[in-house]
Amino acid sequence: MRDNATDIAALQAGLAQRKPARSGVRLYTADFDGVSLCDFYRGRHAFLVLSGPSLASMDLSQLARRGIVTMGVNNSWAVHRPTLWTCVDCPDRFIDTGWKDPGILKLVPMEHWNRRLRVALGEGKFRASQFRVREMPSVFLYRRNEHFDPTRFLAEDAICWGNPSSTTDSLGIKGKRSVMLAALSLLHYLGFRHVYLLGADFRMSETERYAFDEGRTKAAIRHNNVLYESLDRRFKALAPHFVEHGFKVWNCTPGSGLTAFPQMDYARAIERAGAECSKPVDTRGWYAPMKGEKGEEKKP
Repeated sequence: MRDNATDIAALQAGLAQRKPARSGVRLYTADFDGVSLCDFYRGRHAFLVLSGPSLASMDLSQLARRGIVTMGVNNSWAVHRPTLWTCVDCPDRFIDTGWKDPGILKLVPMEHWNRRLRVALGEGKFRASQFRVREMPSVFLYRRNEHFDPTRFLAEDAICWGNPSSTTDSLGIKGKRSVMLAALSLLHYLGFRHVYLLGADFRMSETERYAFDEGRTKAAIRHNNVLYESLDRRFKALAPHFVEHGFKVWNCTPGSGLTAFPQMDYARAIERAGAECSKPVDTRGWYAPMKGEKGEEKKP
C-alpha cells in the first residue's frame, strides 16, 4: 500500500506540473488508440538516412554507436537498419522484411492502415502479401496534409508532405510531394533539434540512381531531378523558420546538390551525435546505494 500511495503522489505531482503539448500532432496505434510523442526525444540528435547513391560508399557502421538515433525512409532500410522509419507512398513499394522488423518504429500515413504489403518471389516477380500494415509490429499512424506553407510547416497538427499536382504553393511550386518533407516534420515533432542528412544527393542519372539496386525510367529520372530543385527552394524558404524553432539541419552528403542546409563532415556529425554517450562504461558500484540514500547500510 505504501508503494501504491507513493506512486499516486508522484502521479499527482507530475500532473500538477504538466504543460500543454507543444504540438497538436497525434499518433495512433493500429487499433486507433491515440498517443502524443511530442518531444519524446527532446533536444537530441538524429541522422536522416535518405536513399541517394552516396549512401553506399559511406561507413554506416558508425551509426551503431551508443547515443545515435537514425530515421530511414522508403527502401533505405535495405542499406541501413534504422531506429525510426517513415514513408508516404503505398506500403507495398517497400521491402516487407523492414515492415516485419519489430526493432524499427514505423511512422506511417493513416490512409495506409489497411493496405497489403508485397512479397518478392525472385527474378523481379512479386505477389500480394497475406499481411497488411495494421498487422505489422511497432507501427504508429499519422495524419497528413497537402498544403505546403513554410510559415506553418512546424506548427501544424498534421504532417505536410507537399502539394498535390492540382495546387500551387506560395513559392509558385505546383505539386511536388516528398517523404523528406514528412520526415523532417516528424523529427521536429519527436523533439530532435539536430538533424544530419545522409544520402541527400539531390541528383539522379541513369547510372547513379539509389544506394540500392533499383531501375528508373528516363521520365522518372527527370521527374526526380525537378523534384530536387523544388525541394531545395522549399527548404530555403523553411530555413528561417527552422532557426526560429531551434531546429538545426546539416547536410553530411558528399557532393550533394542540396544547397539549402550547411555542410558538415560525416565524422564530425557522428562525434557530435554520440558525444553524450561516448564516455567509457565502468560497471562497478552501480548497485550500491549512494551515501545518504535511503536503504544504505548503517555503519556499526
